[in-house]
Amino acid sequence: MKKNKFLTSIMAVFVGVLMLVGTVGLASAQEGTSIKISPVLFEDLTADPGEQLTGEIDVSNPGSDAIVLYPTAQNFLPKAGNEEGMPELTENDTPYAMMEWISFDKTSVDLAPGAKDTVKFFITVPADATPGGHYGSLLFSTKAPEGAPETTQLKVESAVSALVLLRVSGDIREEGNVVSFTTTGLTDGNVVDFELKFENTGNTHVKPMGDIVITNWLGSKVAEVKMEGENVLPNSTRNLTATWQPQGALFGKYTATITGAYGTANKAFTAETSFSQYHFTTLLIILVIIILIILFIKMSSKSYKEELSKEIKEEMKR
Repeated sequence: MKKNKFLTSIMAVFVGVLMLVGTVGLASAQEGTSIKISPVLFEDLTADPGEQLTGEIDVSNPGSDAIVLYPTAQNFLPKAGNEEGMPELTENDTPYAMMEWISFDKTSVDLAPGAKDTVKFFITVPADATPGGHYGSLLFSTKAPEGAPETTQLKVESAVSALVLLRVSGDIREEGNVVSFTTTGLTDGNVVDFELKFENTGNTHVKPMGDIVITNWLGSKVAEVKMEGENVLPNSTRNLTATWQPQGALFGKYTATITGAYGTANKAFTAETSFSQYHFTTLLIILVIIILIILFIKMSSKSYKEELSKEIKEEMKR
């Protein structure tokens, strides 16, 4: 299938709502024209080959102009070269395609200003569907289908999309590994950012998550931070982040250990990173203390030697 050229022109409109997390989608093309949908993510769908699923999505018009929306389905994959979870919509076939399985109960939705409607969608899984993850999107656009009279009208177009993550039963392989676990240490904002890079080598999406335990140079636990889970699609790598805001000043070496799990079987993973934090003033104070201790030891040693020498001389006089 030919790639839909319309996608390029509207990506800037709904790029913020096409992340794999979220609760509400909103796209605006011009003043008075906007689209709002909820939810923007269907991530817990499972089906057997040959089964049909039914879902609903709310569509509303918070703008001041009446609009007509046309629902269509597309495939999506992680955007090439992007490890932040940004999806890329396409009408091209993919190893995890499902757009051909999606249909709607309406071909168009008329919305007056402030109006809201509910659209049903259906996912009909073929009997010979490949087991594992399949990924599509529900696109609501002001662009009329090709051949419709509305396509001849000159107007600014806008669209918004909800993502659908479906798992088809069968030979499911939930496999993945930690590529890296890093931190830049304390930033100018007085926070410590952690980044976990996770690679999905299986055939379905997984959501790695875990707890980060931070210990100081003495081995004592000073904090624990939760790393929230994010969906990682097959054959892709995604960066997951967590932030720690220390209470009080940091000094010395700190070690952060993440212990987490992913998949329905809760497969475990662990990784470790470290960072150091030293303040010039603190180092100067420590250096002065060390010098004073050394001087004290030397003076004490000299005084002891003099006292010992004096005692020896007195003994020799007797």
